[in-house]
Amino acid sequence: MASDSPESLMTLCTDYCLRNLEGTLCYLLDNETLRLHPDIFLPSEICDKLVNEYVELVKTDSIFEPHESFFTLFSDPRSTRLARIHLREHIVQDQDLEAIRKQDLIELYLTNCEKLTAKSLQTLVSFSHTLISLSLFGCCNIFYEEENPGGCEDDCLVNPTRQVLVKDFTFEGFSRLRILNLGRLIEGVNVETLLRPLASLAALDLSGIQLNDVGFLTQWKDSLVSLVLYNMDLSEEHIQVIAQLRKLRHLDISRDHLSSYYKFKLTRRVLNLFVENLVNLTSLDISGHTMLENCTIPSMEEKMGQTSIEPAKSSIAPFRGLKRPLQFLGLFETSLCRLTHIPAYKVSGDKNEEQVLNAIEAYTEHRPEITSRAINLLFDIARIERCSQLLRALQASKSLQEFAASLWH
Repeated sequence: MASDSPESLMTLCTDYCLRNLEGTLCYLLDNETLRLHPDIFLPSEICDKLVNEYVELVKTDSIFEPHESFFTLFSDPRSTRLARIHLREHIVQDQDLEAIRKQDLIELYLTNCEKLTAKSLQTLVSFSHTLISLSLFGCCNIFYEEENPGGCEDDCLVNPTRQVLVKDFTFEGFSRLRILNLGRLIEGVNVETLLRPLASLAALDLSGIQLNDVGFLTQWKDSLVSLVLYNMDLSEEHIQVIAQLRKLRHLDISRDHLSSYYKFKLTRRVLNLFVENLVNLTSLDISGHTMLENCTIPSMEEKMGQTSIEPAKSSIAPFRGLKRPLQFLGLFETSLCRLTHIPAYKVSGDKNEEQVLNAIEAYTEHRPEITSRAINLLFDIARIERCSQLLRALQASKSLQEFAASLWH
């Protein structure tokens, strides 16, 4: 949420230290390698902040100079403690994760870290006894390792290494893992085998992965509260499996309607099935879907009375069966977002400024293709009308600028 509050003292101090490491926390060994001063001990609250802010500075500040040995500062848990870190894009490489392998990480988020290879899979095992939350979103090379090809010596000189897919890695031993994001996992990895050792997942993100059979999800029907299947081409079999996950509170089956052709279309029967079976649902995202059947009530009735979020008055017929309004309903790039009575406190869509801002805030982290279209809609609103939530709009624009800046690095 946007805020006009001044930056905290901790944020200011962290920024200063990162820009002046040699003059504050560190010294240079042999004029090239950063080392912490020997009398320093930093708790996880400070170490997490240093690492996460460092990543943001490298990503967004073109004049900030990254340090090749930065992650080695956190190699010894006797002087530094890491617990929750978020690493992005080209900033992190195999040797960086290896440098912190002795840390007892609780949360590790790796987003679009394309330089990570299968060497980092082995490093992940070092964190297996403590990790509760893990994201490998967009780490498209992490299941590849280099291998010398067979053949003659001349061939080896021309093509010294080749990329081989690792197929035997599983999450065996990750007994505490509850939250897992495998979004945009490469083809060829057996998702069911990979996940089978996990006893009690609470949240799973399989965005952009095409799976014909998701029956294995029922092994977590008593624990799974969040499921994201963004851009998965669904079928009737998928829907039947989802309907069995009765503990779900958040379900995301949205899609980017511009990315490819999808055969599946949402029907009134499917939405009724969700309402009847997923009674704990508080958040549902069906953005980008085309409705095969008419899911709305007659237009005369739909426009009657003051705008309401009460399920009993819902313009979307299946949602009249909800016991209470949803906290979030994703309807971006669907016809449903333009209806009068939508039973949700927060709606993403393209009808008005509020819906567009909700879309930007919901999708910026992992769906830039959708966020950019929402930003264009916001610009149109600002150009034709006057933004009533200027601070939120500026914050949303800043988020996209930061994303664009990361592409230039």
